[in-house]
Amino acid sequence: MAVQVADGFLMGRNSRLVCLGDSITEDARGYVPLMSALIAAGYPERNVSVVNAGIGGHRAPDMLERFKRDVLERRPAVVTISVGINDVWHGFTDTSPDGSGPRGVQLDTYTLCVRQMLAMLRESTDAEPVLITPTVIGEDIDNPDNARNARLRGYVEAIRSLADEHGTYLADAHGAFLQAIRAGVASNPAFRLTTDGVHTNDSGAAVLALCLLGALGFAGLAG
Repeated sequence: MAVQVADGFLMGRNSRLVCLGDSITEDARGYVPLMSALIAAGYPERNVSVVNAGIGGHRAPDMLERFKRDVLERRPAVVTISVGINDVWHGFTDTSPDGSGPRGVQLDTYTLCVRQMLAMLRESTDAEPVLITPTVIGEDIDNPDNARNARLRGYVEAIRSLADEHGTYLADAHGAFLQAIRAGVASNPAFRLTTDGVHTNDSGAAVLALCLLGALGFAGLAG
């Protein structure tokens, strides 16, 4: 069970944080190990365990299919859900194994899958969900010709709406990325948060980790 302690940090003593996501989550140099290290440094007495439940290429239906095994059966106190990039990106780049067409996930299906994950959490556990808005697909964020980011906005808004609808915690990674990219490029045109427009470099992983820790109420290294 998640414990809201005096300083606001969601993770109680001996609690487990499960991070559900795709390759951005799975990355061995990404935001999950960085976040885990910061939690261990900031709250060593709480013995928080962090489980990386990211699988590259996964979309909302894939995560829903494995939600019981990879999330519920881990008995988490807090679950972070990062989904949406592949749901959009694969609609532009990938085809199904049978050659039938793109493998993107339509917005209504995506929204339904995330809503079902939240319902499963509510029905089966006391775990607190933290929804993460999808980051970016290409760092040319103000380019009107970037159709991928244009389509992604609907998925970002869906996550924000679901957080309001269900009263969950929200980590607005999309907003954090837009802010960081604009500020970084303003001082250095070569500034990047990703290696390929999607997968994070060290700076991108740090932005994601800090955004998520902020949503969790982390203050362990302050003062």
